[in-house]
Amino acid sequence: MNFRLIKNNIVSILGAAESGRYTTVGYQRQTRYATTARTVQVFFCESEFKGALNRPVSSDLTFRIELTVSAAAEGNLSVINDPSSSSAQVSAALLAFQESAAVADADFDELAEIIYQTLMDGDNYDLGFAPGVVANRWIGGIKKDAPLPRGEFVTITGGMLLTCRTVEALLGAALTPGYIFDTTIDIDGDDVEKTGVTVDRS
Repeated sequence: MNFRLIKNNIVSILGAAESGRYTTVGYQRQTRYATTARTVQVFFCESEFKGALNRPVSSDLTFRIELTVSAAAEGNLSVINDPSSSSAQVSAALLAFQESAAVADADFDELAEIIYQTLMDGDNYDLGFAPGVVANRWIGGIKKDAPLPRGEFVTITGGMLLTCRTVEALLGAALTPGYIFDTTIDIDGDDVEKTGVTVDRS
């Protein structure tokens, strides 16, 4: 189905734009990195179908673009939760955590900007497909969680939701690989407004 192909294309778009600034989970690259401080991962969340039986149906899709950033903790964060730690030790550990969290926070903001600008680039409006296969691509906002200590790192997670519209063919139980169907996309919910396009899934 198209939602699987769209997810793969989003991963490919992000992977091709890495330029050493982050790592896209699931992207096929020649060089694998053992560790990274910035990762991006794409998840298909949900779809809402509209249409009739035995005909291609309109599908509103939501994908979660999950961002993770880690900064090395300049101190022993376990001291903060140790009741035997002195006030001076806790203060020093807390300051180290706050400084590392500030680094991770700035790093997350930069990563979020890169990913948002990449996916919302006009050249990526069709998400790698021929015009008419995908419509209404949109990212409504960015969410960032609080910094958390994870082992020797301070980690911040968050992300954004990417929504778009496509059409799914009804193939029945026998999912024959490689098929062609003509489809149109209803842009605003009122009428079919795009001319038919042929999608080769072989």
